[in-house]
Amino acid sequence: MIRRYYEVIVGTIIVAFLAVSMFLAWDDALTFDEIAHIPAGYSYVTQHDYRLNPEHPPLLKALSGMALLPLRPTFDITQDYWTDVNQHGEYDQWRAGHMLLFGANNPTDLIAFFARLPIILIATAFGIFLFLWGKRMGGVITGLFALILYAFDPNVLGHNHFVTTDLGIAVAIAVAFFFFFRFLQKPTWRNMIYGGVALGSALVTKFSAVMLLPFFGILLLLYPSIMIIRTGQKRLHLVLAYLGKGICAIIIACTVIWATYMPLTYRMPTDVLTTLVATKNQADIHPRDTYFSAIILATNTTVITRPFATYTQGLMQVLNRVDGGNGAYFMHTNTSRASKWYFPFVFIAKETPLHLFFYTIAVLLGLLAIARTFYVFAHQSFKISIRRVRLFVVRHFAELAMLLFTLWYAYTAITGNLTIGFRHLFPMLPLIYLLTAKTIVDSYKKIYNPTKRKTVRLAFILSITMLMGITVAAFPYYMSYFNALFGGSKNGYNYVTDSNADWGQDAKRFKRYLDAHPEITSIRVDYFGGDNIPKRIGDRYIGWWDSKRPVEPGYYAISVNALQGSLYTTERMPDDTYVWTRALTPIDQVGTSILIYHVQ
Repeated sequence: MIRRYYEVIVGTIIVAFLAVSMFLAWDDALTFDEIAHIPAGYSYVTQHDYRLNPEHPPLLKALSGMALLPLRPTFDITQDYWTDVNQHGEYDQWRAGHMLLFGANNPTDLIAFFARLPIILIATAFGIFLFLWGKRMGGVITGLFALILYAFDPNVLGHNHFVTTDLGIAVAIAVAFFFFFRFLQKPTWRNMIYGGVALGSALVTKFSAVMLLPFFGILLLLYPSIMIIRTGQKRLHLVLAYLGKGICAIIIACTVIWATYMPLTYRMPTDVLTTLVATKNQADIHPRDTYFSAIILATNTTVITRPFATYTQGLMQVLNRVDGGNGAYFMHTNTSRASKWYFPFVFIAKETPLHLFFYTIAVLLGLLAIARTFYVFAHQSFKISIRRVRLFVVRHFAELAMLLFTLWYAYTAITGNLTIGFRHLFPMLPLIYLLTAKTIVDSYKKIYNPTKRKTVRLAFILSITMLMGITVAAFPYYMSYFNALFGGSKNGYNYVTDSNADWGQDAKRFKRYLDAHPEITSIRVDYFGGDNIPKRIGDRYIGWWDSKRPVEPGYYAISVNALQGSLYTTERMPDDTYVWTRALTPIDQVGTSILIYHVQ
């Protein structure tokens, strides 16, 4: 029955996914990073100048900027955020964002909504793409299962409507994998072009896509080396043919980079990049920056080569950003030194229990299949065993490659020094969805006992229903979702904050809360995020921060990110922090990220 009506089921899921995303795009306030990304994207398409936010490639920001063109918001390029670098050696993207969104009588909420639309459309289209890929891998049920894991993941719903690169790079890497596998299976010139364009698109989405270059390069040499040849073609010739087309694909990817950056940089003066290089803080300089700077200065001399200078500048900045770390609260500590437990914890805490259940089942089934395979090999001759291993790898090359990339990416995240939240793990998710769906469905197909098949099918349907129910029940607090094992969305901030729990998304809800409580005539606010609270709540606003003294009687609204970062800092004395809140119980919680206190 499902196979007969699968198109209706897929359509229903996609429409619901789109509707929820559109609602959240309007209901969630501006998040911290959007203040930089939105003005950057708008400046790219209107000024054709890339001085703002070069740390991230332009594709998604430019699409959001194009979506703002019908609104024609005022953007003043005579201000010092555009003409001068700040004390950090950068053009001030944050001040530019505050001007565009709050300082020029522009429609703030409408700008945010329009800028978010391209991200939503990409996320929605990818749901269809993921279903079709899963269907191609293992049939309709596999495709539907992968789609459900994606569309009902609270983390996806929490970030698929923000102007950031996190969901976009997950999409771009997955699409690059799809076309890469398509090329390996049929190494035609057409598939090579598709693969090169997909790779280039990933590289202009986020710099973490650079990881694809060595990974795809190794697979490109490995696949023809192990595949079974039946045509009499010499293996060396086959390897060279793949390698030659792979080099052509890289050239196409570089062309995509150039073609993306060119219209966004051709009006940028030469001295913009030379100023950024010259004013770089000496404390932030890494030995590799000498080489990066040489490339930047050499390619910045002409409009034609400047796209590569801009790309190199961004890559240099993001590598230094990773090395420098990110100060964040995690498990009663607040430091820029990353814990190796950070990403394993947020993955377990922020996925639904049913997602984790399915992932665990898939891992166990995969290990069981590997054990059975090696058991059979152990009872064969060495020559036969090697041939069977090679045949197994060729038949499951795509799944094995996706698994290896997932493990490699997880390793780099865990051992890296950038704890920016669960969103940093997004590139793994589509591959995990597909691997989970295919492994479980393939195992089910091997059950021949009717009674056992019926039992497994009922358990599967019940589990899927529970997964969907958990996600629906979490509405609308998807960005700050934590599963019940960690106290749910309202209490997850006790373990970890930043974009896991508090990115400023509840500012509009805060305004509605105050409208419903007229007895609060004034309130002291310490807000973390992208919104402009004084503009939103008017005369009720009193600015506050953790070390401000004396603590006055009245109402306080404190973002949990500011609260936890203050309580667990080691850089100030306790009396200069929010230690006084320990003696109080919040009288309310706005959304999930703003605590309301009343001091008598």
